[in-house]
Amino acid sequence: MTTPDQAGPVARLLRYANEVHALAGRCGRPDLAEVLAASAARWKDECTDIVVAGAQKRGKSRLLNTLVGHPDLLPVDADVATNCFLSLRRGPTLTAVVHRSTDKGLVQTPITVESIPDYASMRGDAGKRRDVVSVDITLDNPLLDGLRLLDTPGVDSLTVGHRQVTVAMLQRADALLFTLSAQDQPVLKHELEFLAEAAERVQAIAFVLTKVEDSANWQSLQEENKARLRTFVTEAIAADPGRAATLAPLLEAPWFPVSAKLAEAARVKLREGRAERAGALRARSGMDALERHLRGFAEGRESARGATVVAAALSVLGSLATGAKDDVAAGSDDESDLTTRLAEVDADLEALSELAARRRAGMVANTFLGREVGGIVSARVAEIRQPYENVIATLKKQAQIDQYMADLPESVQRSLEAVWSQIVYDVEVLARTTLDAFARDLGLDPVELTTDGRAMPNLSQVQVKGDQSANEPVNVDMVRDVLPSISMAASFGGLAAAMLGPIGFLLVAPAIGASIFLGRRSLEKVQRSQAAIRGALRDQFAVVAREMTLDLERMVATWRVSVEQSADDSLLKRRKELESRRAELKSASARSAADRQKARQSGESRIAAIGTLTARGQELRSELATAVAALGAGPAAQPGA
Repeated sequence: MTTPDQAGPVARLLRYANEVHALAGRCGRPDLAEVLAASAARWKDECTDIVVAGAQKRGKSRLLNTLVGHPDLLPVDADVATNCFLSLRRGPTLTAVVHRSTDKGLVQTPITVESIPDYASMRGDAGKRRDVVSVDITLDNPLLDGLRLLDTPGVDSLTVGHRQVTVAMLQRADALLFTLSAQDQPVLKHELEFLAEAAERVQAIAFVLTKVEDSANWQSLQEENKARLRTFVTEAIAADPGRAATLAPLLEAPWFPVSAKLAEAARVKLREGRAERAGALRARSGMDALERHLRGFAEGRESARGATVVAAALSVLGSLATGAKDDVAAGSDDESDLTTRLAEVDADLEALSELAARRRAGMVANTFLGREVGGIVSARVAEIRQPYENVIATLKKQAQIDQYMADLPESVQRSLEAVWSQIVYDVEVLARTTLDAFARDLGLDPVELTTDGRAMPNLSQVQVKGDQSANEPVNVDMVRDVLPSISMAASFGGLAAAMLGPIGFLLVAPAIGASIFLGRRSLEKVQRSQAAIRGALRDQFAVVAREMTLDLERMVATWRVSVEQSADDSLLKRRKELESRRAELKSASARSAADRQKARQSGESRIAAIGTLTARGQELRSELATAVAALGAGPAAQPGA
């Protein structure tokens, strides 16, 4: 890593972080010092991580394919799988490695590039993508020199699990590219809410408007997106002025209108030797301006990374200020200062008691989660059973039925494996949505759930078999079976006699009667077989649904207990902290005047230091924001011009 300019913002940031870290240590708060140390640890990483995020169908994956020069590398018709991300970095050759989560830790498995969708796409093979945490792709492209692009799951409101994975990725990100489409609706509320979360974690944010090639009004759509963003930010800051420092920079973030389609066409023309036409298409694509911006991130990674350290430092200072103010109040000559401080702590304890009551009410509501699981399983299992019912109705011959029955067990197993992945996902969405709301109501962070690659219950004992009675001999009914056959045979025999004489009747009538009789018996056997298979399918799918429901109810119960225990632990920790503060404040009156004066002076000294460091941190945050905004700056091409 290059040595930063000692007078520049990056060098001053490093000194600043060390001062805050030292202050936390002197205040007896090694826990806060560790928070800052963890945030600053990434300075040694010389690769800039850029998260590419956006809702489904916003052109995210095609944009990445175009940036790295491989149009078919990442699947563009399906979202990235839940709990998974794709990493693209520079390497000597085109390779792909799957990282799986196991009991022994992460296990790496090389795969072919062509099989990437099987492991990382929601439309891929459910068995292959189980336990997959990430897919690491290397390729030799100069754009990726010092850069790592991270393709994340969509942030749509209904895919809560996806959104949480993307938010978590921002903890290790230096920058965010947020994609919107010129061929889709303007930015939606859940996307704006995601951006607000992102702005708290990463300062370097840029917007990419994709698919501008076929949109005649992409400029007006871009302005509409900016207007919605401006309204959202303005209202959020009005509701909570403290968010201004993180949300206001969103309004200054750069926008890049691009066309992957035109860039791909330019590459084709260049291969054909039509350099002039290729250059014109490339200029219209807008990709050059975006790539300059990305390279700016790589070359100025310290500036992009510094905002995270500043945010952590300011958070630590806020926590240190609470203790310092308590010491000042405890040592004050004015007893009202101590009384006021005690009243604030008592009010916080009362609010905590109200939270505890809401926690108990939420716990009762959470118990209904298990009941909803059965509905999800039944609906999904019914979806996969119906196609089998439809096929059974088309089987007209016993040979077709026999072949169908031979293939049925394996086919059903594949269907169950596929639907199991979807059911687990649906249940995870339900649980995460419910438990997230529970956590937010208690003022806690979003929950972290994991399916641990939940394996499908062992259903080997479930076998779909037809009713064997369908193949057993059936008694002949003279009225139902024989008489209709004789009647029809006599009619055709009479016709034959008219044409061939008596011998015609003797030859034709028995043959026709036998044929009709056997045909009826064969049809009835097929119908009995169809009914038997339908009944067996219904019975066995019912068994499957029960087994799946029981397994998932246990999984949800584990999640619920874990989240509720975390809530209890958090509330207990906050209560102990408040009670400890109250005890310290109450004991102040029993101290000697000298001790109280010493505590007050120490608190005042710390408050002064914290105030100075806070002001410096805010100044550094502003400088870094300016530096980040300048990364990759240059004249932007106007696509379609």
